[in-house]
Amino acid sequence: MTQAHRVYSTPPTNTSALPSSRRGFLAQAAAVAAGGAALGVARPLPVSAGAPERTFDPIFDLIESHRRADAAHRKALDVQARFERRHGACNRSWEISEKPCHDEDDAFEALVAGVATTQPGLLAWLAYFQELDGAFETEWMITDRVFVPNLIKSFVTALKNIAVQA
Repeated sequence: MTQAHRVYSTPPTNTSALPSSRRGFLAQAAAVAAGGAALGVARPLPVSAGAPERTFDPIFDLIESHRRADAAHRKALDVQARFERRHGACNRSWEISEKPCHDEDDAFEALVAGVATTQPGLLAWLAYFQELDGAFETEWMITDRVFVPNLIKSFVTALKNIAVQA
């Protein structure tokens, strides 16, 4: 049996791994998902290996919906900045980005409340939260919002969906 030369689930040493931090929570959730993936390999396949079925997971649509809403919000902020440079900051220039901002917020709330139904969906979901947390323009979505209790409930339900028992 071959052995791995690297461990990819080890969190970076320059980040907090305290369970009380959101970053620590996401790191722990990723580790739990990876452990569930390892356990899932040992279990028998639910369908025959000769007939692979594509399983739909709604979390992929929620991720894509948030990506689109975030892109639209950023574009509106660029338009607002150009408007303010040309005409000066007026007391109503914020209206340019108000609706895209609310749309992005709604998409993010739906993403947090979403529940993965497959292992690839769960891993993509966790990776997307890590992507948001790691980027300069989007880390505030993870650090500045109070949503951890809902996210924990969603992760627990997702893990149950893919039959990972704690």
